[in-house]
Amino acid sequence: MLNKTILASCIFSAFIVSGVQAADVKQGGTLTVPVINTGFVENFNPYTTKDLVNGVIFEPLVVFNNMTGETHYRLAESAEYSDDLSTLTVKMRDGMTWSDGQPLTAEDVVFSFELTKTNPAFDLKGIWSGGVIKSVEATEDNAVVFTLNKPDSTFIWNLEAYHILPKHVWSTVENATTFTNPNPVGSGPMTTVKFLKPQQMELCRNPNYYLEGKPHLDCVNFRSYNDNSQIQPALIKGEIDWGSNFIADVESTFVKRDKDNHFYWYPANDAIHLYMNTKEAPFDNLQVRQALSMALDREAIVDIAAYGYPTANFNPGGIGDLYANHISDAVSAKYGYLTEFNQDKANELLDAAGLKDQDGDGFRDLPNGDPFEFNIQVVNGWTDWIQVVQMVGEYYEEVGVKAKVKTVDWSVYDKSLKQSNYKMAINWSLVATNPILTYQEYFDTARVGTSWHAGHGVNSPEIDALIKAFGQAGDEAEQKEILDKLQAFTAENLPFIPLFSNPTWFQYSTKRIEGWPTEQDPYIQPVWYDGGKRVIILNNLHLK
Repeated sequence: MLNKTILASCIFSAFIVSGVQAADVKQGGTLTVPVINTGFVENFNPYTTKDLVNGVIFEPLVVFNNMTGETHYRLAESAEYSDDLSTLTVKMRDGMTWSDGQPLTAEDVVFSFELTKTNPAFDLKGIWSGGVIKSVEATEDNAVVFTLNKPDSTFIWNLEAYHILPKHVWSTVENATTFTNPNPVGSGPMTTVKFLKPQQMELCRNPNYYLEGKPHLDCVNFRSYNDNSQIQPALIKGEIDWGSNFIADVESTFVKRDKDNHFYWYPANDAIHLYMNTKEAPFDNLQVRQALSMALDREAIVDIAAYGYPTANFNPGGIGDLYANHISDAVSAKYGYLTEFNQDKANELLDAAGLKDQDGDGFRDLPNGDPFEFNIQVVNGWTDWIQVVQMVGEYYEEVGVKAKVKTVDWSVYDKSLKQSNYKMAINWSLVATNPILTYQEYFDTARVGTSWHAGHGVNSPEIDALIKAFGQAGDEAEQKEILDKLQAFTAENLPFIPLFSNPTWFQYSTKRIEGWPTEQDPYIQPVWYDGGKRVIILNNLHLK
């Protein structure tokens, strides 16, 4: 049965982290990392800082390692489902304290999850709004019991997304969504704010960290940059230790400058799509969406705009290289034509949809005579994606469609995607322990308005039920059948156009710091912007 096989591997793994023992390494030093933003402000609320402090000031309960299949228990010591999958009991580590010395217990966990119920903007995975859990309670033995409304073996995978906050601080806050948490009390490795300036922020060691001998480093220095092009010279000059950004021609521009210390590793990551707002004409027309997919030469886009680092994604079912073992061959065979470069077919579909050039200017018009033109949203400073979108616009022009690049600040992009305030936007897919969570982000009605990936407008009660059925499925074969159906639904409706499978952008220098994950020692996916992965790497890094 599923609860005795799959759960055995995903829940009961020991707390294992690759790396050397604390006694073997040199303590101290500062890690320097780049952040693309408009500057730092005094805000340490983990829910409103784009996860800037997740995994640094705040620790997750548990981390699911999609690179190795391991489960890394963090604040939690263990987690166990009931036989009927209707409750999950999370046992907390004993003797933990917050950075201010106050006890960190199951009561803090209960408070933190209740906070996401009363503040829906914090309910990152829709566990309350989607009716997944009924209650969360603390027990006398420092455990937390989550009672589910229905059996659900996937619920545990949501835990790492929620921030555990100190009740003795946050219970006195009147408005948690606007609270900036200026004097942060946390559980992570770096909780002391050494300084904060518009262009730099430095966080230093937690004096009461729960892992003995960790972290090895003294501080993490965040540096603000406007875009990738500013980060590249800083990496080359050795001003940055850890890069998580697109770097043009990384071999010649970065590695060759210092072959003894400059390295990169680009394992598979998320699938990148062009999301369309199907609630607005003419994107509500499937033929239009199909035509816009077939108008693109994905291999050329990857080779020219992205320097060949990603891989073209010809799977119309919604997932890419990261989940290669889950891609349905049947769906690829039936719907693969939708991702073929075929501008003749694209023109035919656009004509059939009534989008024709009525005024002779070389561009198609809507049936009522208005111009058919739209913007493609992308974040300002994301130079690789800006180049991709520019090239997409050139292909669309070849079939008579006028599409312009619209660069916006992150805050605008974040709000636009969540509120469906876009015609088309380039965006990623969720990276998760299992692709069912990716489909949950795409299609679960509870995610609409809170997820970057669910604003396209394609939803249905039947798909909600199918997604929920995965967690109640009796065996892996049944789960595979559900994933195949979700891939078919995605291809049939095409709410987003697959472009490519992104690599994990990861450049690092060993000149000062060691302990990095590598292709030879892939102990975790090297993702800076994922707090769970970040904290495991921070715990392993040390002075050379």
